[in-house]
Amino acid sequence: MSLGSTSRSAEDSLRFILKRRLPRMDPEDHVRYIELVSSRIVETLRSVRDEYRKHLEAQGCTPLAEMYWVVIRYGVKDWAIMTLRSAAFDYVAASMVSTAQWKELFDFSGPFNDLLPQLQPAVAASVIVKADEKLEETIRVLLPQSAFDQILTGGPFGRDYQVYLARGLPGRTFLLAQETFPDAIDRRQASWDAAQPWTEGLARLFDAAQEEISSQYDALGDDGREAEARFVQLPEFDRIAHKHLMTLAPGSIVEEAAAKDRWPALLSELDQAGIIPGKTLQGVARKTLIALLRKNIKITNWQECYASTMRISLEDGMTRTLRREVTHAIHNAAKKAAYQLEKVWSGRTKSPRKR
Repeated sequence: MSLGSTSRSAEDSLRFILKRRLPRMDPEDHVRYIELVSSRIVETLRSVRDEYRKHLEAQGCTPLAEMYWVVIRYGVKDWAIMTLRSAAFDYVAASMVSTAQWKELFDFSGPFNDLLPQLQPAVAASVIVKADEKLEETIRVLLPQSAFDQILTGGPFGRDYQVYLARGLPGRTFLLAQETFPDAIDRRQASWDAAQPWTEGLARLFDAAQEEISSQYDALGDDGREAEARFVQLPEFDRIAHKHLMTLAPGSIVEEAAAKDRWPALLSELDQAGIIPGKTLQGVARKTLIALLRKNIKITNWQECYASTMRISLEDGMTRTLRREVTHAIHNAAKKAAYQLEKVWSGRTKSPRKR
């Protein structure tokens, strides 16, 4: 992409100047800055698409329709999330956003703490949102890996999304029965309007990435769009398992013995997605987990499940380990996802039921 080259000097210098002007909250400066950053996001996503396609074509991956879909789903989308998180972080920090506005609109931490002020230690609050780990974590929560699976203008930064946030963070006045739920929504959206131009800027950053992903999907044709429609309907557990265990061979899932290097990233993503083992595991795997919990063994996430090698006997008399059962469960989830996708690529569809 020639980043840092002399050919980009005019673009970069303008972005530097605009970035310094963002705290003034001049709408024109914000619009121009967002245009420059959005342009780079789109360019990045197209470069990622082209490079991954060239690599997989050299590997002989066919059919092309499937390979192109894989590139968007597991290459472009992941890069879009990473790039957008970084752009949003830089934009909020550079704009010197009001802490009060940011917390009211987007901060998920401690929504009920202000109801019990006497229990809270006296801490001097910063007037401006700091560019620290807390901001990074908040943006990560707002932009999970599945952020683009739901088409919504502005995404989690949009004005309309304040309706969804009101359900989880209705606010002090609603909790004290001092306003109705519609009033809470109106208040949130009025706050979003009052915080412009930076709220509008964040929403437009999301739109730029979302529109580029949508345009790449539109270019895939019917098979690619059908595959994506099927895939987003699968449980998130199945989708993550498929992402990490699929191979270059169409419809194939890596063998358990060959997947050792894939488990750390897979388990970490399951935990980051908030998927709870106790609510997801079924059958023998669930019984094994419950048996270990009854022995007061602490297991709260997928990484702890995989680390558990203690042998335990169930009612059928068989001895099992949680690691083995969880491994089976994740492999089966990946295979189920692969089976649904293979229906698209192989052209196989269910025959209409005869009457």
